[in-house]
Amino acid sequence: MNKTGIALALALAMSAGSASAAVVNGIAFAGGAYFEVGDVYEGSLASDGKLAIMAPGQILAGVGRIDNFKDSQGNVTWSRGQNGVFLSYWFDGYKTQAINSAVPATPPFNVLFSGGSIHFYTSATEFIPTGSFAADKATISAGNLWVDATGATTRLCTAADNCVDGVGTPIALDSFILSGSLGSIGSGAGNGLLNFTGGPAQLYLDTNAFPGGSDAALGSSFNSVSATAGYAASGSIDIRGVALPEPATLSVMGLALLGMAGIRRRKAA
Repeated sequence: MNKTGIALALALAMSAGSASAAVVNGIAFAGGAYFEVGDVYEGSLASDGKLAIMAPGQILAGVGRIDNFKDSQGNVTWSRGQNGVFLSYWFDGYKTQAINSAVPATPPFNVLFSGGSIHFYTSATEFIPTGSFAADKATISAGNLWVDATGATTRLCTAADNCVDGVGTPIALDSFILSGSLGSIGSGAGNGLLNFTGGPAQLYLDTNAFPGGSDAALGSSFNSVSATAGYAASGSIDIRGVALPEPATLSVMGLALLGMAGIRRRKAA
């Protein structure tokens, strides 16, 4: 057995594990599980974000900022403004399929959405929401695209859901109004799934690691009581996913495996 070859293969494998961080447009995140958190401002598309969703068929839209990225141990790998970079996003296309409650006008309400897309951009200046979705979307989109995502299917509409597009419609976002009313939300929460579809960060985030082959889980909490910057509601958002190591790391890992394979072949010979 070639001890030098074994040492080289082990060193390569160890260096692969230690070089797992990736940086895209100044945003650093570690390979493996990650968790990003930020804020969200939202409302109906028809009202330019100023009014709440009130009926099936209406489209949910909004904007927000990402505060930081954390790895699986909770260590911050990037925070807002680090490396002179800010990360913001806008979303729309979430069609309200159903608003269900046991007693009309009495929470909790279950609000189901289909479709949807989210677009993340980096910029050198911090985005400040103005209360106009159209204007804020234009401001965010003037930056550099980081990653695009679409809503992924969490489940299909049943007859009991009474979805406007019928039984079998894919649901991408499931929200609950826990207190207050549709027009004045005391507290609410939502969850859904995402598929990453484009942009330079897709290479690292498109891992199919979640149910149905989706790439990340989306969660939010929101209300109409806190400062909403002119939007119908505001709150917090979190995205949990699994990132691939940087390509250089993958190459080193490949070399390590090749080294181990070579050692095995020489031993067999």
